[in-house]
Formats: sequence, C-alpha cells, structure tokens
Amino acid sequence: MAKRSHEDWAALIQQQPASGLTITAFCRQHKLCVSSFYARKSHKAKITTVTPFVKATVATPTSMTTQAQPCPPQPSICLQHQTGLWTFPCSLPATYLLEIIKGLQAC
Repeated sequence: MAKRSHEDWAALIQQQPASGLTITAFCRQHKLCVSSFYARKSHKAKITTVTPFVKATVATPTSMTTQAQPCPPQPSICLQHQTGLWTFPCSLPATYLLEIIKGLQAC
C-alpha cells in the first residue's frame, strides 16, 4: 500500500459515502486497510469537533517602550479564547502553557 497524505485520507473518507459502497467494499476497491480507514475516519472526527480555541500563532508585537527602559519586540504566543485574547512570551515553558490551556478549557 502506498503512503497517503492527510489530504488523501480526507478525500477518501469523503468519497466513501457517495460511492454507495460499504466501507469494506470501498477499502477493497481502493486497496485500503479497513482498520486504517476506520482509524483515520475516527481521528478526522476528533480533530474537526469544535473547541473554544483557535490555532495559536507566534506574533512579533509592535515596538513598545516603557518610560523606564525600552524593550525590544519579542515573539509571543497568542491564544484566542471565548474569554478574550491571551498573549504569552515564547519563553514560557510548555508545561506552564499546557496548564493555562487546561484552565481555560474549564471556562
């Protein structure tokens, strides 16, 4: 079997119902492993469910200075959540960021 991309699997999963074939027959016709088809279909369903988060992006803020000392712009992590826009420095340890995300999910 050839290695398929995520896009290939997404297209196959969408094509199956329209084909009128059972999943087993569709997989046989396209030389797919039935268990792989079900696993990919399940994974696709999990990632397409709506969550209160959007994709995080690393942004370079505009140059801002304080009266005490100028600060050079540094990249940051921005999370858009229903409670607002949350911005964190890129130097924040991943474990802390994970705890923050878990806390925001409870909101």
